[in-house]
Amino acid sequence: MHTIRMTIRAQIVIAFLVCFAFMAGIIAVNYEYFRRLSRSMGLFEVAGELNSTLLEMRRYEKNYFLYRQEFNYEENVTYTNRLALILQRDEEGLVGAIGRKNYEQLLKYVGEYSAMMIRLRETSCGINDCVPLQTQIRGIGQNLLLLSDEFVTTERRAIDRLLQQMMPLPLIDLLMLALLSGFVVFFIGERVIRPLARITRESEAVAQGAFQRITPYGDSKNEIHHLVSAINRMMEELEKRQEQLIQSRKIASIGTLTAGIAHEINNPVNNISLILESLVEDGDNMDNDERRGLYQEAMDQADRTSEIVKNLLEFSRASHPRVENVDPAEVVEKTGRLLRNEMELHKIQFSTEIQPGLPNVRMDKGGLQQVLLNLFMNAIQAMESGGELKVLVRPADTPGEIRIDIVDNGPGIPSEYINQIFDPFFTTKKEGVGTGLGLSVSYNIIKKNGGRMELESQVGQGARFSIYLPLAGARFIEA
Repeated sequence: MHTIRMTIRAQIVIAFLVCFAFMAGIIAVNYEYFRRLSRSMGLFEVAGELNSTLLEMRRYEKNYFLYRQEFNYEENVTYTNRLALILQRDEEGLVGAIGRKNYEQLLKYVGEYSAMMIRLRETSCGINDCVPLQTQIRGIGQNLLLLSDEFVTTERRAIDRLLQQMMPLPLIDLLMLALLSGFVVFFIGERVIRPLARITRESEAVAQGAFQRITPYGDSKNEIHHLVSAINRMMEELEKRQEQLIQSRKIASIGTLTAGIAHEINNPVNNISLILESLVEDGDNMDNDERRGLYQEAMDQADRTSEIVKNLLEFSRASHPRVENVDPAEVVEKTGRLLRNEMELHKIQFSTEIQPGLPNVRMDKGGLQQVLLNLFMNAIQAMESGGELKVLVRPADTPGEIRIDIVDNGPGIPSEYINQIFDPFFTTKKEGVGTGLGLSVSYNIIKKNGGRMELESQVGQGARFSIYLPLAGARFIEA
């Protein structure tokens, strides 16, 4: 037996159709009760009208018996005719309420009463001559009143019975609505909210920079299944774009460093050239110790050049992030050396305060170097007329973290920009100077490695970027 596969849209439509049918049933029951109540109240009004007409008819009947005035007779006839008219007008309702037999008995009594009143009027009555006829008229009138009173009583009881039956209806309706609401909440929660909540939980890692896939589940025709597949494809593309973006920022940083690196390499190369020139010209006149000293100096300058090139290649090469134990002090010092000439060109005084004995942090070493390089370059560009750049590495106030502060005395950042500073493509630099991606990339690298970045700044008082990184597990060694 095959299970019918339906989309969430179809399931929601069916659920709401069930709810609609359920509500329609509740409304139909309530409507039927109100219809019956309205009918009973209408019949009760007819019964009241019949009763009041009969009472007026009997009143003028009594007056006519006493005074034999034509006026009383005419009024009696008027109310008798009105009584007959009411019976004809509301025949259907009266038959339904008191039955055909009682209805026909009412008509018979009205006809007999009217005929006897005509007969009484046409009869010249002496003392006690008309008493038997009057007695018959009173008896018929009394029978009419009894039937009318019974009708009124019956309708009053019907109304009371309906009201008693209707009293629990609001409570029943409320209970039914509660059950219906519970069904709707459960259905939407199970079919929509719960799957979306699961997707939200599993995709939170994306916000941390970890592009882990969400396991597809549910019917393949289900929209949630399609959504999960689309999110997985999106994360694959985001991961590719993230790597491309990081690499492009590296290349952009290398372009910025080119002049400083060229100058940095040029110095040891010139020194090697001068040493070789001295050896060529005066080598024969030098003793062994002096020549050996020049050889050693040339080797030191060559090692210096090799170290510069090695640092540059290590920074620029494309590689997948690799989480490892990293010495933050070493990365800070190495990044500072990489930018030393750039700082000298911009008259920037660079200094570090690193607490001895700090444990390693757990993260991607190349990512940390790129973050520091971006922050250093931003500080250098902010201090166009020179300034001071200071890096502090020490334990964070929160346990299990290292804190790296990059502090400059540049122009600072306006308070209205603080909350946007890590947004992609947002920049406070002049047009053509920056793309607004450096801080965004840096923020995501730190977040992806389980850390966080914060900014403190005021206009005219410089800026402080704080990086918090998780420890690799070692304890602090007191200085």
